[in-house]
Amino acid sequence: MTAALTALEIGAQYIPLALGIYLSLIVLSLPDLTIEGSFGLGGATCAAVLQSGGSPWIAVAAAMAAGGAAGLTTGSLHVFLRMNTLLASILVTAACWSICLFVMGGANVALIGVETLFTQAQGLDLGLTEANILVGGLASLACVAFLLWLLSTSFGVSIRATGLNIQTSRAMGVRTEMRQLAGLGVANALVGLSGALVVQQQGFMDVSIQVGTLVVGIAALVLGRTIIRSDRPVLALAAVVLGVLVYRFIVAWTLENGGSANSLRLVTSIAVIVVLVARSHGSSWARGISASARAQRRRIQTDYLEADRVSPIL
Repeated sequence: MTAALTALEIGAQYIPLALGIYLSLIVLSLPDLTIEGSFGLGGATCAAVLQSGGSPWIAVAAAMAAGGAAGLTTGSLHVFLRMNTLLASILVTAACWSICLFVMGGANVALIGVETLFTQAQGLDLGLTEANILVGGLASLACVAFLLWLLSTSFGVSIRATGLNIQTSRAMGVRTEMRQLAGLGVANALVGLSGALVVQQQGFMDVSIQVGTLVVGIAALVLGRTIIRSDRPVLALAAVVLGVLVYRFIVAWTLENGGSANSLRLVTSIAVIVVLVARSHGSSWARGISASARAQRRRIQTDYLEADRVSPIL
């Protein structure tokens, strides 16, 4: 029961992060690593606004704007300067680290005694855990509702079409470059929101907060899409939310039962690899070790290697 409450309490703050990764990685099919930078930049911007006496709502809006700006920067480098998305996002993420230091005026900021969304919720006679779940849950619900609305509009459908088949979308007159820009901006704005929620919930901001967030988000995404396999927006977004909660439950249960916090990222990486391998090779291995099964696996491997193409980074 404690692990489940912990998963809800902490996981709710990371749902916007996973939704942003879903939008960029799954919907747009873009390998965007700006996620880590926009998460930290959102947290740093939120902390700076709160420390200067600003409203927590303004701090959240500023964090989303900062995250969205990071995503638009990556998109602009890709669309207008013809830079590989992977390289562009790496460069922007590296720049975000320094920008976080400039914004905060140091490596970390304490928010002790500062009013946040969570302290406002506690003012409604709620306990700490209930306040964390309420704020994170409402923010996550708003993000899910927004994405459901966006992806159901004609513009959202064109974004999905751009990620599904960019050549066909262009042939049909869709300005795919604008869809990529908008998609990356929205995705990283959601990630910035997640950074702001985490910072307000834990009461401090450290520049290292962004390290490893991409792995956490992808792990949740893989878990959720393994449990619920559907590309329909409603079920796909439900899979993202479920994946975050399942991931946080596993982490909380592991720590409660004597697991080391130092090994969590290693365990997470291994778990993601195992799940991905099981999804892609499970049916093949299930056929056994007969000669025909081995021959089929060799054909699949050969086809994969022949079709494998990676666009040049430089």
